[in-house]
Amino acid sequence: MLLDLDDTLLDTSAAMVAAGEAAAAALWPQAGPEVQHGAGVHFHADPSGIFARFTTGELSFAQMRHARVADLLDFVALAAADEAFQRFEDVYEPAFLANLHRFDDVLPVFEVLRALDMPTGVLTNSSSDYTSRKLEVTGLAGFFSVVATRDNLGFGKPDARAFHHACRLIGTAPSETLYLGDHLEIDAIAAGEAGLRAVWLHRDAADVADPVGAAGVMGTAGRARAGELGIPVITSLSQVSALLACL
Repeated sequence: MLLDLDDTLLDTSAAMVAAGEAAAAALWPQAGPEVQHGAGVHFHADPSGIFARFTTGELSFAQMRHARVADLLDFVALAAADEAFQRFEDVYEPAFLANLHRFDDVLPVFEVLRALDMPTGVLTNSSSDYTSRKLEVTGLAGFFSVVATRDNLGFGKPDARAFHHACRLIGTAPSETLYLGDHLEIDAIAAGEAGLRAVWLHRDAADVADPVGAAGVMGTAGRARAGELGIPVITSLSQVSALLACL
């Protein structure tokens, strides 16, 4: 079994927003909490698609981060702070790691996989060094027989070669490998197109609380598309045991 890492096992989105907000507060203390929070949300959302350019190998990790800070400077429309990138990094990195937590359903699912003696690995679009730090601070280092990152090939998901490479590392054919991730397109659909048995983890509870809101519409449309493609959908890793029993 191969698993995505960010927002599948770790609540990376919340950590990024909190860290981006903390960095914005350090750079622009006069801007106020609303602007600072908006900066954190913008940094995580990455509307310019800069992280995707890292994923495809166009940018290095450092270039990607520089570009995202530059994009944030444009977004906040405030005077650029002296040495903005380094000051951003100095605050962002420790704040991100301090706010990064694994989801509560992660350790129980590992107990299930261990009981089944199922080889388990991670396939992530993050960098190798960053992934190692994430696993260390969340207590997941050593849990996986394979950790495949964007750095292994110089590009990552949704390229089918990234999935095939991870399968070779873990020692199984794609058709014998289950892949589970939180992103419908990059994880579930791409894994299925690469020949793996794909599962979509849709954690977003907003569409349940507000079924006619934007999140609800997106969640409903996503589940419908997954259903058309024959991709199972789960809302928690606690459902993995029952899912495996049905496969």
